[in-house]
Amino acid sequence: WKSLVPFLYDWFANTPTSWPSLCVRWGDVVESNEYKTKQRLFLTEQVDDATTSSGRVVPNTIVVCQAEILKPRVAPAEAMIFDEFAKSPVLKKERTLAHPGEVNRMRCVPGREHVLVTHTDAPELFVYDTSAAGMGKAAQVKRGDGSSYTAPACALRGHTENAEYALAISACGTRIASGGKDSRVLVWDMRDVESAAVRERHKGGDASTSAAAVVGGGLSKAELEKHPNVWSRLEFKGHTDTIEDVVFNPHSAHELCSVGDDRNVLFWDARTNKEAGAAKLAHSDDIHAVGWSVHDAHVLVTGSKDTTVKVWDRRTLSDSSVRPMYEFDTHIDSVLCVDMNPAARGVFMTADEVGRINVFDYTKVGAEQTAEQSIAGPPQLIFQHCGHRGTVWDIAWNPYDPWTVASTSVGDDQNTLQLWRINDLIYRPEEECLEELMHHRDVICPRSKSDKSKKQRKEDDGAADEDMVRGDTPTGNREK
Repeated sequence: WKSLVPFLYDWFANTPTSWPSLCVRWGDVVESNEYKTKQRLFLTEQVDDATTSSGRVVPNTIVVCQAEILKPRVAPAEAMIFDEFAKSPVLKKERTLAHPGEVNRMRCVPGREHVLVTHTDAPELFVYDTSAAGMGKAAQVKRGDGSSYTAPACALRGHTENAEYALAISACGTRIASGGKDSRVLVWDMRDVESAAVRERHKGGDASTSAAAVVGGGLSKAELEKHPNVWSRLEFKGHTDTIEDVVFNPHSAHELCSVGDDRNVLFWDARTNKEAGAAKLAHSDDIHAVGWSVHDAHVLVTGSKDTTVKVWDRRTLSDSSVRPMYEFDTHIDSVLCVDMNPAARGVFMTADEVGRINVFDYTKVGAEQTAEQSIAGPPQLIFQHCGHRGTVWDIAWNPYDPWTVASTSVGDDQNTLQLWRINDLIYRPEEECLEELMHHRDVICPRSKSDKSKKQRKEDDGAADEDMVRGDTPTGNREK
């Protein structure tokens, strides 16, 4: 795979991370020109209760970086040589936020990517505005054990047990949804979050000191009282086990879908505050991830511990019919992540526990293949990223740069962040690619004299004979 990187990718960057990173998200574009874009990237660090040589507790963090991304068709092949031990120069750290507990899941508000919402091992969620002027040392809150954390803009409350993974923000940025071990889906209104943060700034309270740290993640009751608290507006009950993922309909902030360890796919409508459909026992094991198509409002994708990926047409689901449109079985271990491509209909990617990221296109199901193509995989599997050695914990399409991906993995061998863009000759229509390549055929496949066709050689020989008849030698000198 390493030797094929310059051929498979239009751009590729690899960097080992100092600590395990469970989350990565694309931020706002800082600067852009003809050849490259500078864009913020948010990365988490899980320190596992580490301490310094002096005994100081090392906090879990959110790292705010700038990534220098080359535009399509700009990166030279030699710049994409894979070195798994070298840190990539494309990443520059801006600042670090100390988080109260490890960050299990992180999401950016669409259009305002500097606003982050996080999950940790606690019932509360935390909101951070990374653009705030006070996001430096002044925002640090000291704890009783000598550690500190960055003060959140507010805490989102309502869960009665830990809410660790299921987290989503509506496409218009007006609602936040979460699911947890309490088997409930909760929804908050962003207007409440913003007004709470404004009230806190006007109040001017002192959050520089706090009580003893809570064991695990999150904040103690005394610590929570130091910050604005926003309670959920909506609550959906229907799951019977831990909720693993939740997603909004990209076209409506009123509709959402949740999946969990009860193996059910449940739909909800915020206008009626009721369940709006279901696929009961949709998989044979825990469902870890769900994605909702931007281009087909009725299509969803789920990934499960049973190693399968299923594509669903919401319109065909009923109590008597739980049959997916398609089922893909190309993973060999638990599927942990699903992300829908915002730029291409039918395209989505999934990641599994052994480090593979598969890119599918469900519109290609049943397409004709040659015998050679069928060896590589089914037609709907258009690409497989094999750069990670450990479990892939997070994947994200870049909303501002189509077909560019951020992925992060955790493993015994190495913790890795990779940024990559698929070579467009792989996913574009074959006829279109061949037409483009024909314009460059002399450079791609330079022909020697021995490569010329028999007809071409005959024409060349005839031209030489004609020169001899005129009395010209091949060197241009006249015969005497």
